[in-house]
Amino acid sequence: MKKYLLIGFLSMMLLHAAVPSVSSPAVTVMTQPNGDKELAWVDEQILAILPARSGVPDGFINSLRDPMKMKMPVSTAKSGSNLLAPPKLGSVLAQPKVVEEPLRLLAIMNKSVLISGKWYKIGQNIRNFTLDEIKSNSVLLTGKKDQKLILFLNKQNNNIKIITK
Repeated sequence: MKKYLLIGFLSMMLLHAAVPSVSSPAVTVMTQPNGDKELAWVDEQILAILPARSGVPDGFINSLRDPMKMKMPVSTAKSGSNLLAPPKLGSVLAQPKVVEEPLRLLAIMNKSVLISGKWYKIGQNIRNFTLDEIKSNSVLLTGKKDQKLILFLNKQNNNIKIITK
């Protein structure tokens, strides 16, 4: 048996000496001309990252918690119900305040006015006011407790003229 091992080892050595050496396919280094230092630097960087990198071990990944699993709320964990607990009476949510757009006089035509996108005539109610008087470039609104509000036309366009006969 020792004789066969020795013959196999000697034949392998002879074959290795007879066949020209082939570089490994994983690492191929090309030499650059002496004047091309930038490409030599790139080759050095590539050689620096060639060794195999080790990642995170599987045991560590398996020990992490699943981010998709939700914690059970304390109230449902005790009762076992999937329903949410009713809100407490002391925590009634306040209604959000409604902010109304200010009244704007947009147009006056004959005995009608356009205020904030709607047409009104004398005597009609606009929010908490009543339309009392229409003038050439303003209107008078009267509210509760004789509050008076005068709305003016913002800007007159002199390029448009309406002539009626």
